[in-house]
Amino acid sequence: MFDVKIILNERGLNKAIKRVPQAMKRELGDGMDRIGKGFLKRWRKARLFGPPGVMGNTRHGLFGTFKRVSIPGKTIDDMGMRIFSDSKVALAHEEGQVIRAGSGKLAVPLRSRTQMFTAKGKLKKRFKQPGRIKNLNPMKFKGQTYLVKVNKRDKSILPLYVLKKEIKLKPRLHFERMWNSLDGYRTNIINDKIKIALKEL
Repeated sequence: MFDVKIILNERGLNKAIKRVPQAMKRELGDGMDRIGKGFLKRWRKARLFGPPGVMGNTRHGLFGTFKRVSIPGKTIDDMGMRIFSDSKVALAHEEGQVIRAGSGKLAVPLRSRTQMFTAKGKLKKRFKQPGRIKNLNPMKFKGQTYLVKVNKRDKSILPLYVLKKEIKLKPRLHFERMWNSLDGYRTNIINDKIKIALKEL
């Protein structure tokens, strides 16, 4: 699991808490909700629409593994908000990882074969299990082994996968990096909410 949290420590916060605790609690909850939604919207557009990020934009893909939870708390000090994912795939893209084949080799789809992917960059269902594809054979070329589709009629070949012993994933999700870059955005929202609460004095 990896996640980010909001830590409330802004100027004027203690003053607002003492004078208008219920209003402050309400405004902070609204502010944290706005921060969470705003962050996920920005991060999704920046990192999940393909290079230089990853393609996992739909709610059924990588983006769908992230959850946003508000922590109400009995007091303002106990309030909080978390955005997290339990996905091992998400963690691998966030921190980087070497994925090794248990036995044999990994069949990695060639991105140049656009017919294998949906418009959103997701591998189509019929290409997820290479072993079930008819007339698919290994072929070596320049030191690499490919799985190629052979057309029996004209004997033409179409490389679909490259076989690798391991895949090195570089850190490219940049979830935590982007969260940290929006410190000013979060601060402005919290400060605005403090001002709204103080107006109720």
